[in-house]
Amino acid sequence: MGKVKQALLDIISFGSPQAIVFNLSVILVALAALPTALIQYSPFKCVFKHVILPLVYRGNCPTAGIFAGCECPACGLTRAMSRLLHGDITGALAYNRLVGIVLVVMIAVLAVNVVKMVRMQRKQ
Repeated sequence: MGKVKQALLDIISFGSPQAIVFNLSVILVALAALPTALIQYSPFKCVFKHVILPLVYRGNCPTAGIFAGCECPACGLTRAMSRLLHGDITGALAYNRLVGIVLVVMIAVLAVNVVKMVRMQRKQ
């Protein structure tokens, strides 16, 4: 049971090249497979605000510091990425103008970690 638990924690934490490749692949495939309408009308709109920040700040969204008086730069990114992966560039840019840059970065991180995995396999 210890190995299974460690493997799950590794995947969740993005702690290895394998975990990074797995997580980014799942995210991209899910966003490409799910209809954009399903994501657009989800119970909450901002994954960053409603999932990530509450995990980091223990349920409290920060309203001071760098988050004071500004919109979250990730707002609309999930919906934008879904639209972009479905070929709707105009719709994607309407949700978040950073979507193209984020997709390029995700693909680059994915590629770098695939290379790391291959190199690790060759050493064994």
